[in-house]
Amino acid sequence: MMHIFSMKSKTKKQKIQSLEDAPVLYIPLLRSYGCMSEPVVNVGDKVRKYQLIARSINHMPANMHSPVSGIVTDIREALQADGFMATTVVISNDFQETEVELPKGDTGSYTSKQLIELIEAAGIAGEGGAQFPASVKYRLDGHKIDTFIINGTECEPYLTADYALMAERTEELFKGIGIANRILQADDVVITIEEQNRELQKVFRPFLQRAGYKNYRVVVLPDEYPQGGELQLIRSVTGIEMPRSQRPRDIGVIVSNVGTICAIYDAVVNRHPVISRTITISGEESRNEGNFEVKIGTPVGHFIRLFGLSVTNKTVVLGGPMMGRGITDWNVPVSKGSSGVLFFRKEKIKRSNCISCGYCVDVCPMYLMPMKFEENFRRGKYFNLEKYSISSCIECAACEYICPSNVPLIESIKEGKIKLKQLADAIR
Repeated sequence: MMHIFSMKSKTKKQKIQSLEDAPVLYIPLLRSYGCMSEPVVNVGDKVRKYQLIARSINHMPANMHSPVSGIVTDIREALQADGFMATTVVISNDFQETEVELPKGDTGSYTSKQLIELIEAAGIAGEGGAQFPASVKYRLDGHKIDTFIINGTECEPYLTADYALMAERTEELFKGIGIANRILQADDVVITIEEQNRELQKVFRPFLQRAGYKNYRVVVLPDEYPQGGELQLIRSVTGIEMPRSQRPRDIGVIVSNVGTICAIYDAVVNRHPVISRTITISGEESRNEGNFEVKIGTPVGHFIRLFGLSVTNKTVVLGGPMMGRGITDWNVPVSKGSSGVLFFRKEKIKRSNCISCGYCVDVCPMYLMPMKFEENFRRGKYFNLEKYSISSCIECAACEYICPSNVPLIESIKEGKIKLKQLADAIR
């Protein structure tokens, strides 16, 4: 791991704000392990806010709900920020905010099974980026969970959305942790934060003193990147070096992002499905920095128009500057795993040949050889990419950040994964 400039001061102390809804939303249906949610609406249908528009099949991936009321104008394949195509439900917003009738919550009487069912029905997916269905993660299949880690280690530069949730919605966070741990029954509940956010300990202290949270503790981790990665976090908290072939539950650990936990609270207490999330809007070329609650499916072009931004000579990134994706299609939407929208000045990077310094290997948190991905991708030897375990790469971009020759390592990795999937699909 390594230290990088945080660049969080522009938004860290800003309260979560609401944002004007987009006139058209593009809701991508999630895909997990080859499965995709199935649309339950048709073109021309009128939909209400919170209405189910796509359902999971055999628990995978997460359900999707309409963020607004309006009309389904299209269901089509559309490009996403990760470079893959996804079935997308396009909804024209009527701005009437007509809602489906939601049942009332009753947190005290739910069994563990019922809580998992509520989490699944609400379409809760990991908000740290992976978008893995929370209900699947919490189905333990007989595994005993010893440590429940709530990931507040927001290690990417610029991003402060998780910080804002922890600072402003602390009550919801702790109650959400309590609800989740009724399922997991972990004896050790750990909230992780970075050293630069140590002041959150004062915010948490009144809650930690309550009897209901007596087995909760806060762990302050160094300001290192990518400290917030699941495997890196588990190692930092428990000391366990988890093999890539295992799941965290296999070693008695579950990790959930703070945004996911707040969504669990909202689903159980208010019975609200996931239709929005908190993101950070920032970057040197952004005019309206801050943390905003935005609807899932909001296209990036909406922010550009709303803030009156010119995109000439600018790079727009969906996500963080390290693991996010540069986009040029302004209809690409915010998804459940999107953490930010960043605007940067476009710069021409001078690329040089690899000098075999090995820095990329030194900083790789997964102990991979990133230079081999670039070499084999450049030569068109795509199947060799898996020989070097490209699927184990978490795309943290630490390798490219440290590279003195500016070799396009992360581009080779991301494009290589897309190419491998295309080749695998062609073989099937």
